[in-house]
Amino acid sequence: MGHFDKTTCDCCVCPMQCALEQLVEPQTQINVIVTTLGTISIFLGTFTLTEVKDFIAKTNVEIDITICQIITVGFQTLPTDFKLKPVRKDIVGECVCCEDPMTNLLVGKIGTNISIPSGGIISAGVKDVGEGIVLLDNINMGVGIPITPFGITSTCLLDAIGPPS
Repeated sequence: MGHFDKTTCDCCVCPMQCALEQLVEPQTQINVIVTTLGTISIFLGTFTLTEVKDFIAKTNVEIDITICQIITVGFQTLPTDFKLKPVRKDIVGECVCCEDPMTNLLVGKIGTNISIPSGGIISAGVKDVGEGIVLLDNINMGVGIPITPFGITSTCLLDAIGPPS
């Protein structure tokens, strides 16, 4: 990835792109993508990512999504070599006030359950935290929606977390 001088591209979009790239080759089954404008795919069944590059995620159901708008991606299996970028402490730029606060808060929540009220997540376990991304497990999005085993959420686009509902 290129250097973006500590903008949201650097600490938010690039980490999401790197995480999504790891879901392409094992053809990880995805069952939900939540964007800043709504939820894609809850009723499409599962689908896969076919390509992730140039800040666009392409799917096998011909839906292309701009990565900077992705809040959460829920998927069925966690690739064995899945890695998040390490958490960094930024000194300047948008990352200091946008990504760092929520990332640092979530580091202290690893191993606990949280909710993400505005994202429709009633309960999820915080499995790991990396730069710009929190890895969740056992995601409950409510009545009629099966538990999603794993998910990644942008810490940059999280507006609030709370206790499980």
